[in-house]
Amino acid sequence: MRNMLLNGKNITKTYFTGDASKELVVLDRLNFEMESGTIAAISGLSGSGKSTLLHILGSLDRPDSGEIYFKDRMINELNNTERAEFRNKNLGFIFQFHHLMPELTALENVIMPKLIAGKSFAKAKKQAYDILSKLDMEARKDHFPNQLSGGEKQRVAVARALINNPELILADEPTGNIDIKHSEELLQLLFDLNKGFSTSVLIVTHNLEIAKRADKTYNLKDGKLERLK
Repeated sequence: MRNMLLNGKNITKTYFTGDASKELVVLDRLNFEMESGTIAAISGLSGSGKSTLLHILGSLDRPDSGEIYFKDRMINELNNTERAEFRNKNLGFIFQFHHLMPELTALENVIMPKLIAGKSFAKAKKQAYDILSKLDMEARKDHFPNQLSGGEKQRVAVARALINNPELILADEPTGNIDIKHSEELLQLLFDLNKGFSTSVLIVTHNLEIAKRADKTYNLKDGKLERLK
């Protein structure tokens, strides 16, 4: 029996470009399913709507119409406070441009989601240090983002995504701004998390070779998802 984790039904998202009478349908009654413990990848050309879809599935944005379920819970009708709490407890995000807080050190950036979840600073600090150590970042824990390389920033972002032990990690072009060596290290980390802890991973990427390594691979084109694998 399949253990459904994420399910999007008839997702539609439209943008208006300049002239209010001209609409761009980015997602057109799109359907998506993802089972617990799997890695799924969505590929597609730049501008095809991949990030828009990821943001909607991760409750960072709302669809114009359609339904998104996390397990048996419809998440797109939650209010803003409920959505923020849901994301903090269940999801981890990795973005292409890191979105680290510049005024915080690497360690403090990783600690923050734990504090938002109401955990003690001492426990959050220890767990953050442990995760950074596993990512070979303990020597850089007290550095600020502007003192870190692109690969180091991405590893801090990964640590931050993992701090609350999320059931699902959503990665938006996670290798887009780092070199080949660190790209491979990051991908291997995501696959190890999936294998060792059954953490589900949803990757959005323009790189089809990366996408093909997932359990299920989709291509987003003309607002629809095509199953490739």
